[in-house]
This record gives sequence, C-alpha cells and structure tokens, in this order.
Amino acid sequence: MSRWRWSLPFLWALLFWASFHPLNLGFLAWVALVPLLVYAKTTSGKRSFFVAWLAGAVGFTACFFWVRYTVPAGPYGLGIIMGFYVALFGVFVRRLGAAWAPVAWTALEYVRGYLFGGLPWFLLGYTQHEASGLIQIADLGGVWLVSALVAFVNGALVDGRRSVRRAAAAAVLASSFYGAIRLATIETREGLSIAIVQPNIPQDIKRVTRESPEESARVYRKHRNLTLLAAEGKPDLIIWPEAAIYSGVFWGVVERRWYESRGWNWLVTPAAETGTPMLIGALVADEGPGGREEFTNSALLVDPVERITQRFDKAHLVPFAEYVPLGETFPWIRKFLKDYSGLYIPDQRSGKEFPAWELKGSRFGPQICFEAIFPEISREIARKGAGFTVNISNDGWFRDSAELDQMLAMARFRAIENRMAMVRATNTGISAFIEPTGRIQATIPGKEVEGVLAAKVKVTGSSSLFRGLGNGVAWLAVLATAGGIARFIFVDRKKRTA
Repeated sequence: MSRWRWSLPFLWALLFWASFHPLNLGFLAWVALVPLLVYAKTTSGKRSFFVAWLAGAVGFTACFFWVRYTVPAGPYGLGIIMGFYVALFGVFVRRLGAAWAPVAWTALEYVRGYLFGGLPWFLLGYTQHEASGLIQIADLGGVWLVSALVAFVNGALVDGRRSVRRAAAAAVLASSFYGAIRLATIETREGLSIAIVQPNIPQDIKRVTRESPEESARVYRKHRNLTLLAAEGKPDLIIWPEAAIYSGVFWGVVERRWYESRGWNWLVTPAAETGTPMLIGALVADEGPGGREEFTNSALLVDPVERITQRFDKAHLVPFAEYVPLGETFPWIRKFLKDYSGLYIPDQRSGKEFPAWELKGSRFGPQICFEAIFPEISREIARKGAGFTVNISNDGWFRDSAELDQMLAMARFRAIENRMAMVRATNTGISAFIEPTGRIQATIPGKEVEGVLAAKVKVTGSSSLFRGLGNGVAWLAVLATAGGIARFIFVDRKKRTA
C-alpha cells in the first residue's frame, strides 16, 4: 500500500476529469473523491501536500484543456491555481476526518468560485446534470447542495462508520424523493414565443470583420437571412447571440444618443423588416469628451419602431479575455499576453446591475456568456420578477470542445435554483430552451452548426428557497470548515499536548 498510495491523487484526477464532459460519466463522481480521501488518511507532511497539489494541477489542466484555444498556457495556469484547493482539501480532511468531506469540499468550491473574481467551473454537483430527479434539491441550496451530497457519499465510503453510511444513503433517498415530488407538482405554462438565430461564425472570421468591411457585411447578411427565416413563425422575440455586431456601434455619452452608422443600421434594420422585437448582442463603443472611447459587451433590445429601447452591459467580465487584472498597474502583463498568445485585450467597461425587462406582459432578464455560471446573477434577475432569463453567448472561441456541453449543463442548474426558465442563444452552439425544472425543452443538436430554434418559453409561478436564501449552504460550509480547523488548532491540539 505504501508504494501505491502516492498514485491515489492521480487516480482522483482521472475519475474527476471523466465525470465531466467530454466523457460525461457522472456516476464516477460518487467515488471520485475516495482515492483522495484514502490518500489524506494515510499520508502527511510537505511531500503529501505537494503530491496532492500536483495531482490537482493535472486533473484541472485536463478539465480546462479547451482554454488552449484562446490562451495556450491557460490550462496549465488554471491547473496550478485550482490544484492548490485539492491539496488544501487533503489537509482539511486529514485533520477533521473523512466525514467532513462534504463540508470541506463544498467550502473550497465556493471559495475558488468567488475569490479574485472566481471561476465556479467543474463543481462536483454539475456531474449530476442528467439525474433530473436528484438535482431538484438545487432549489433548496443551489448546486452547492448537490456537490455536498455527492461528496457526502464519498466521505461515508471512506469513513467506514455504519451510522455515517446510513446517513449518506438516507440523504440520497431523501433527495430523490424530494425531486420526484417537485417534478410532479411544478406547473408550467407557455410564455413568449421566441426564435434563436445561431449563425455559426468561427471566431477567426469574427476577428477579420474588424478590419474587413466586406467580411463584416457577409457575416451580417448571414444573420439577416436566418432572421427572415425565423420571422416566418411570427415569434414575439428574435434573439441574436453575444457580439453578433462586432464593431461599428457608437453611443454618444455627451449627446446621450446613438450615432447612425453601419453597425447601428445593422442593429435596427432586421427588427424593422420583420416587425419583430429583437435582442442583439453587440460590442458598443461609448464616445466621451475628446473622442475618448470605452467599450462594453452589451445586449440591446430593439423595437421595430422605437429602435433601441434597452441596453444591458455585461457586468461580470472574463479575466484575461475582457480585461487584464492589474493591467494598468503592470503594463508588462498585457504585453506578455499579446506576445505569447497573440491576443490584444483592451479593458472593457463593466455594467453595474442585472435588469429585468418587460415585453408583451412578460418579464425577462439578459445575461451574457459566462455570467450564466454564477448562481447569484440568475437569482438577482429572478428576484426582480423575471419569468425567464436570456443568456446570449459566443462559445466559438472554443470550437467544438467540451466547453459547449459544460455551459449547457451548468445552465440547467440556474433554471432549477430559481425555478426560472433559461433561453440560451449562442453563436456556434449549444442553443437551447431550458424549463424551470432543468429539463431541456428544445435545442439545436450538434456543435459548430447554423440554424434557427423556435419555441414558446415555459414559465412557472413556483419559487424556491434558493431564491430567498441564495448561497446560504455554501456559506454554512465555509463557516463550518473554518470552525472545524479553528477547533483543531486551538482546542484539540492543546488536549493532545496536555
């Protein structure tokens, strides 16, 4: 055992990676933490910590490997950062015991998901996105509660006490029973008729449109032709994905008006032609005094007659994609990124809030790209009375990788947590309608395909405990873990030395 125990964290890395897309073997998550827990129980010292860190880096590098399409070194940097939390988890359960696994793992998920802007990706609960009955408990405590449940089973298998194993089994049964009741009692009704335009524009082509008017016009015509097709079904709203208009949209800060330009015409013309309101993703340049420009990644609501009536600026920007952390203080960071990855990243201005808009008697809230992975963002929209949220995204950066599947899986939890439907309108896939139960109502199958998807969004009058309490379960896990470590340091250690 002593010879092989050092390989146990790497077995965790393999099982953890396989639990998510592209393999999507979610059942492995129920035992994925077992090797890590056994390792924590049987080793100690600095070597133990750094081996767990290395294994964590390997596991998360594999999980984030699709990041290489934008920043080649990205998966390795993320692996090193996220791997540190794996090593910390080993320290915590070594001190507190395997039965603490659900508390410690959930606490660390929450911390890594929100510290320094956060990246709550590859949460253990997401592995169960296809277990529709089980994951309904997300409306009680969010995806964090599902993560805790899966980690609880792992901890019980290693802890060995019959009482702990019975408690874990009872928790799984109770969760499944609760889910069955919720699925049977949530009533939905048909809301707005919505059509999604998925144009499938490769990211390298979108870059070219900044410099080539001809290519830019070709891309616009593709969007327009698909819009005319979508309008044949007479929807209440037509949606284009994130950054569909990649340049040429200007807002005059002083005059407080939109400047008429080619980009502006492309925004307002399709709605006027079809007589249908549209939600369009666009990169907007705010022109201030002296011609100074600030850029925003925006969602614009366009009326056929009144033109642009609402604007939402993306509030949670992506580090190293939409802004460079500390880029103004240390300009060499921006230069290094450009020299190494070829990306020039001008800082965008972030929005301040998440609105709820009204259209034909229905309320909905926009969000852009990876804002869909933060539970509190959808919760804020739901608490403003929205019946559904619209997530516009451009996942073309990551081609046909597992990132597209992972985004869809995470979006399903946002619908369950708030009992609020979600409409995902993407550039290259995977566009979808998601019901308040997390069920995928309709989707355009495949990746890197173009098409139109139309459906009537399903809305419900049901609410959720999560909508009221938010990330309370995650905070309890953080406080409990901190308390457990404090007790170990200040109470248990003193008892052992007395």
